[in-house]
Amino acid sequence: MPRYSHRPIPEFPASGYLGRQTQPDGYSTELNITVPHPTDVGRWTNIPSLVPGQIGTEAILAGAPMTDEQQQRAIDFAAFLQAHGVQLPSFESVDDAVAGARHRHKQFE
Repeated sequence: MPRYSHRPIPEFPASGYLGRQTQPDGYSTELNITVPHPTDVGRWTNIPSLVPGQIGTEAILAGAPMTDEQQQRAIDFAAFLQAHGVQLPSFESVDDAVAGARHRHKQFE
């Protein structure tokens, strides 16, 4: 039975991958999206969308829906992280992944 983690190991940097990003109601260092886990088939993970090479970050920060290209850049960066030893969090359902993201967010408030 695989051992599942609900947090990335090692933890994503507190400053995010692009640093502190201004938003209308404050700032963000990371905006996560929930996607199918790339290696745990049938499970879900949360990955950062503010990653190196991301396009249109102003629109993302303003709350615009992510384009397919923006989402793919985040997925590609998550694959890069995995290739370099980062274990992405793994959840049984989308709802569990969203709850995990909310819990993790509260730890940074």
